[in-house]
Amino acid sequence: MAYKIMIVDDEPANLRLLERLFRRDYQVLVAPSGQDALQLLEQHDVALLITDQRMPGMTGIELLKRTAEFRPHMVRIILTGYTDIGALVEAINCGQVYKYVTKPWNNDDLRLTVGRAIEHYETTRARHELELANRRLSARLQQMTRAVVRSITDALEAKDEHVYGHARRVGGYAVATGRRMRLDTATLEQLALASVLHDIGRIGTPDAVLLKPTPLTEEERACMQAHSERGARMLAGVPEMEDVAAAVRHHHEHWDGSGYPEGLAGEQIPLASRIILVADAYDAMTSPRPFRDAFDHETAIARLKEGAGTHFDPEVVRAFCDLEALAVIHAGIAEAARGHAPWLTSSLPVNAGFLSAADLAGQVMCEPALAACVLREANAGGTGPTADLGEACARLGEDRLRSHASQTCGHNPSGSDDGRFKEHSLRCAVAARLLAEQTGVIAPADAYALGLLHDIGELLLCSLFPEQMENLIWLDEEARLEREVAAFGVDHAQVGQWVLEAFGLPRTLGALVQTHHDAMRTNLPAALLLHMANVIACAESPSDIAALDSLGSDRLALLRLNRADLARIHERTAETVEGRWMITA
Repeated sequence: MAYKIMIVDDEPANLRLLERLFRRDYQVLVAPSGQDALQLLEQHDVALLITDQRMPGMTGIELLKRTAEFRPHMVRIILTGYTDIGALVEAINCGQVYKYVTKPWNNDDLRLTVGRAIEHYETTRARHELELANRRLSARLQQMTRAVVRSITDALEAKDEHVYGHARRVGGYAVATGRRMRLDTATLEQLALASVLHDIGRIGTPDAVLLKPTPLTEEERACMQAHSERGARMLAGVPEMEDVAAAVRHHHEHWDGSGYPEGLAGEQIPLASRIILVADAYDAMTSPRPFRDAFDHETAIARLKEGAGTHFDPEVVRAFCDLEALAVIHAGIAEAARGHAPWLTSSLPVNAGFLSAADLAGQVMCEPALAACVLREANAGGTGPTADLGEACARLGEDRLRSHASQTCGHNPSGSDDGRFKEHSLRCAVAARLLAEQTGVIAPADAYALGLLHDIGELLLCSLFPEQMENLIWLDEEARLEREVAAFGVDHAQVGQWVLEAFGLPRTLGALVQTHHDAMRTNLPAALLLHMANVIACAESPSDIAALDSLGSDRLALLRLNRADLARIHERTAETVEGRWMITA
């Protein structure tokens, strides 16, 4: 193979001499200036560049710096006939010069230097190709891992909605705790996978045991405890998942050695397992189950502290308890449930108290903050939970509805863009209702309310953490959710579920809000419907619904829809919102 080398010198005699010296062994390109050399380098893959230092217009070192950007693997030799130690040392230290040769040169020495430079080029290129191959392999492994995780989480959700939501929350708590403990990025990535997958073994646990409302028998307890080893076996054959499998296997080991499956104690237990155990216990305590009510945040924290040193790693408990954002979020939701929610303000006119009953009801259908307050009061009456805004208005009656409309008017303290938020929420509500009317997978009134309130968690987070959220709300969806979990332990979708449940909406509907950003959770058609409504609300035109392309036609078929249907629904949504039509339940 004849390598290409380029010689750059403003003296024609030097160019001719060097070309004759190397043309027998290499393909030689010559250039009389740095600018001419740059033009040739755009057309030729050159292995070695030999340039004079002192040239008019562009020095040799300047040329080498320019070529470093687009020919990073090319080897560079500089010829210098005078002493410019400072510039040469800087260029060599920056990796821009392989060797420098003084003028006049010795032909034999120069041939030897060029030969070694070509060997260096070969080594560098081979290493680069190996790195590229490794990166491609790593990317394929990551894709396979993501596919495995998606498949398993789909199976988890199909098995038990609570298990899926629990896994999602535990993942957030664990990663936030790991960041608090200053774990490195690679460890955090493994922790994130392990925490989301920690209960995958429950797929094989019978429902009669998993959901039993009374104490388990010894046999049933043994069946339940087998899930950690079962989960580890499911992951054992997946490349690059050995540490994840170990964390899953041991996430029920206790600090004092009283856990299972092996009775490990203290630092014998993988750190990821110790973190998952604390996050798992907290979520189990703060989540309602069919056989018991949920503990509040303070009670759950107190129990974690009681178990530090016996069940739990004391250092992990301290790190978890330092997640102050969780305490602030739960306190804010509790206050809102009691009717003290200054972050729930609307952009109604100050004379809203004098609107007609019909106009007030229409405003409820368009104002997320007012709609949330109306549902909270309607569901507090003891007549059963509802998400139907029309029914909620009827339960309150005109006088109470007028009172709430007056109370929610005022300055928006949340720090969010109220106009942007309101318009997007209204678009999502209209799209969700239209999708529900066409598909029949959820009541249209419920779909409308969920669309209007799907981002209610954003309002609360913007109120509690205005500076942080100001930097997050403009990020793309995936990056934003990741950053929210890192900062607060939960994302705004999970906070939205908690708010709606605190306001009395049925838990099955709140769970749809929790995952409305999760395009891969498609076992529940209603969850997919809300995701589609959100995408339609974000699209500028009917043809701009590219985010749904990743779902595939099979996912659309789950709702008996095609892309033409989505385009029509987008058009109708835009027309409805543009015309300010008041959609009633």
